[in-house]
Amino acid sequence: MELHIVAITTRYLPLCSMKKKLVLIVLFVLPVVIYLFFASGIYNFANLPLRSSNVADIAGMSSQEYKAVQTVEAPLTFKDHITLVGYLGDALQENPGYTANLNLMIFKYFERYEDFQLILFINPGSEVVIEALKTELARIFDVSKMRFIVASKEQANTHFESLQTDLSLMSDGGHPDIFIIDRELSLRSGHDEKKANVYGYDFTQAVEMGYLKDDIKILLAEYRLALKKNNNASPKIEQRREVK
Repeated sequence: MELHIVAITTRYLPLCSMKKKLVLIVLFVLPVVIYLFFASGIYNFANLPLRSSNVADIAGMSSQEYKAVQTVEAPLTFKDHITLVGYLGDALQENPGYTANLNLMIFKYFERYEDFQLILFINPGSEVVIEALKTELARIFDVSKMRFIVASKEQANTHFESLQTDLSLMSDGGHPDIFIIDRELSLRSGHDEKKANVYGYDFTQAVEMGYLKDDIKILLAEYRLALKKNNNASPKIEQRREVK
């Protein structure tokens, strides 16, 4: 009997040893592998492609800003902001719901970020529609950083050309794309293989608004990572203000 027990114990020793090794791998090796995987993912997605530099600032157009309800009292500029800029032309006059995807899927989500803003070029004559639009949207979220520049088609086109794309404004001075301008006045955009062009995002298409939302997050993460590397926390970048 004693020999029989010894034989059984010896037989199962390799199995116990294997289980111990498996436990050690799960406890120590697997967490390291998972960390490296996600660290690699963060690094790979930490930079949103740069399409052009030296986009014309809007600081000199302050006198043309239409200050509707709840417009923020701050200098009109792209500098030190993450900006979505669009060229609406006469679109809002013809269809007040033209920016629905942009407002509900993007602006509502990011308006809490301190340095985020939305700048829209409109043709003269759209002011009444803008007032009604901002009043309606103000019931849903803070619209103070949704700003409008009243510009002629020529002025809008001049600024549009500073984006340095291969696109053109339509005859009414508008374009269906929205563009990301970073804190250093550079045009940024990703999802090359999925969008109609590499420069902007068609805000009439819900799927492209999904790409835009992802890329804004990437840009925010890029600045956050840069701050961590420089050990230089900023009171502005990535600071969120909850709407109360």
